[in-house]
Amino acid sequence: FRDNNSDDDDDTDDDVSVPEMQTEKTDVRRSSNTSAEKVEIKKGKQPRPSKSGGRYGGTKTDKNVPYTRTGDAGTSVLLTGERRSKDDVAFEAMGTVDELCSVVGTVHAELSNSSRLGQDYGDLEEWLLDVMSRLFDVGSHVAKPRAQKNDDDDDDDDLARVFIADGVGNGFDIEHVHILEELIDIMTDTLPELTSFILPTGSRAAAQLHVARCVCRRAERKVLPLVRDGVCDPNATRYLNRLSDFFFTAARFVNLCDGHHNEITYRRFTRGARQRDRVTVDLREEKKEL
Repeated sequence: FRDNNSDDDDDTDDDVSVPEMQTEKTDVRRSSNTSAEKVEIKKGKQPRPSKSGGRYGGTKTDKNVPYTRTGDAGTSVLLTGERRSKDDVAFEAMGTVDELCSVVGTVHAELSNSSRLGQDYGDLEEWLLDVMSRLFDVGSHVAKPRAQKNDDDDDDDDLARVFIADGVGNGFDIEHVHILEELIDIMTDTLPELTSFILPTGSRAAAQLHVARCVCRRAERKVLPLVRDGVCDPNATRYLNRLSDFFFTAARFVNLCDGHHNEITYRRFTRGARQRDRVTVDLREEKKEL
């Protein structure tokens, strides 16, 4: 899926009218000028191509380019073909899911660098690649919202509104939620049992996983209105809800792997205490092989 602030790649440039402009036709002759080449440009007139950007290429390349200019007026197109403002709830949700995917990418890059130096994180790197893939699935589903149900819709319309995971945005498979739960269980079994809040500290990758957890919660809040309106699959928010728990557990697990064994918890020492305080717990107390 594309970021909610990127231009869509459709065939019509309906936001910005591009006039036929007189540009410079270049006749390039190269001549030696000491150690560098001097490029001489002979001026001429040539109309600008009526189509440029996106699949039509740019002024300097025939290859697909990321800009199309069709979103310059602040709108973009959903996978349904509907054009909406870029601050629409659907694009807000898509953009936040995209942001989350990028944060997960930074975590994966950090773990990959450490792995090349000999650090072992079990299968976590591969799991993160799968998470990013599933976030693309969520994004494409959000980009393909159903029409909202009207009060006069009949039962046949209800059957047609069933979400079916098909890989092209028409639903999200609940099996991915179950997989996350299994991965959480596997990592949790290597760690001391959690009995209080913890501070989001430790190694760089662990701290980034806590950032991912927070962005994931925001993504869930952004997708929820679409689910409530019946235009998106509830399995998408179920996945995001479980994913934040996955990031929390992964942060603890990464700290254990990275040798940041002192987990800082936040709790009350006594029932009548006026405030909570920090307590350090050794993550190695129940260390097991993943």
